[in-house]
Order: sequence, then structure tokens, then C-alpha cells
Amino acid sequence: MSSGDGDGVSVGAGDGAAGAGAGGDRLAEAVAVMARIRRDGRWESEQTHASLLPYLIEESWELVDAVADDDRDELVSELGDLLLQVLFHAAIAAEHPERPFDVQDVAGALLDKLRRRAPYWFTGESADLEAAEQDRVWQEAKAAERAGRPPRGVVDGISWDQPALALGQKVLGRARSAGIPDDLVPDEMRTVRVDPVGAFHESGSAEVAYRQVVRRFADLVRVAEARLPGPVAGATADDWRAAWPA
Repeated sequence: MSSGDGDGVSVGAGDGAAGAGAGGDRLAEAVAVMARIRRDGRWESEQTHASLLPYLIEESWELVDAVADDDRDELVSELGDLLLQVLFHAAIAAEHPERPFDVQDVAGALLDKLRRRAPYWFTGESADLEAAEQDRVWQEAKAAERAGRPPRGVVDGISWDQPALALGQKVLGRARSAGIPDDLVPDEMRTVRVDPVGAFHESGSAEVAYRQVVRRFADLVRVAEARLPGPVAGATADDWRAAWPA
């Protein structure tokens, strides 16, 4: 593995834990190999959660390409590269002096979340639930987890560093879920202009231009939310219109 190729680690049947191989537990072997790489690799031992983020983002987009191309071989490869990133971050986390955790803790956190939000997968009831009911159970459990915490705003908790189109879609989805009527959503939130000359924005970047549009809309949402007469959960379309900044 190196800092520049993004191809991940190639694990052979002879590497890793004893007894792991083509007929053994390949995931356990990968975990063992990653621990050794983290310990002995010169570049790998110097990495941090922050320094690995560009590779995580790159691998995620390469997975998107594999799905778009419907390339099964490439899909396996890119999922493996993404798994490498998970194992790498877990190996780094295991070294924390005060609050260490490892890949078993990561898997445990996933299982705990599934038991809270989708208990039907552990009781055999999943076959009887429609998708809408599954979503309702998930959202109610998610809300229960936040009980006692300050209410989360409509656009709170969004990753603002994600690509602009994904960011816009996320913000629009939150707005729709909150009951913000469509007539309050500006046309510029629904239309992305791509101009090779860049005359429509001083940056010359459609990414930057649309990101600024999304952020301006999110600011309007925050202002209106603060003006609502009651909680967001009970706000009507007319409540949003009355609270919306002029």
C-alpha cells in the first residue's frame, strides 16, 4: 500500500492470521493484515484519521463509478478498497490512549443501532412490514435516541463538505420532511447552471456557485425556523410562509 495509488492492499492466502486463506475467514485475515501493516508500514504508521480522508472520499467516488458502470468485478474491487479504509481507521482508533476502539466495536455499534432502529430483523417480523412501516419504525427509534437532547434544527447535522449536488439534495429533502412548502424553494435551488466560460459566477465554478445557493437557502430555513410559533414537528405550510424572511 502506498500514499498515491488508491488501490489498497493485496492480501494473499499466505498472509495474515494462521489458518486464514481461501477456505478460511477472509475478513479476519484482512483485519490481521491491516494491524500488521499499521504497525510495520512506514507510511501507514504515520497516518491519522484526518490524513486518510482524501483516500476515503476518492474510494467512495470510485465505488459510485463502479455502480454506474454496472461492472461487477470493479464493484468487488472498490468495495474492498472501501473496506480497507474502514479497517485502517479502526486500526488507528485502537491506538488511542484514552478511548480506544477497534473493528469489533465498530461492528458492535452497527448491530446495536440495527437492534434499536430495526428490531424486526432480529425477531423474524421483517417479512410482514412494508417499506413505509419500516421507515416509520426507524425514524421513531431515531427520534427516541435524541430524547432529552436539544431539538435538532431542520438543517442541523448535515455534512456541508459533501459535493454541492448531494448537499442540495440533502437540504431539499430535509426541507420537504419539515413541511416547508415548495413555493418557498427558489428556482435556483432546483436548477444547476454549468457554464464552461464561468460568466455566471466570479469563481468560474458551478460547484462553488451552487454550494453558495444551497447555503443561502439553508440560512433562510434557519431564520424561519427560529420564527415559528411552535416546534418544527407541528409547523404547517402557512406557518412556514408567515415565518419566512422577506
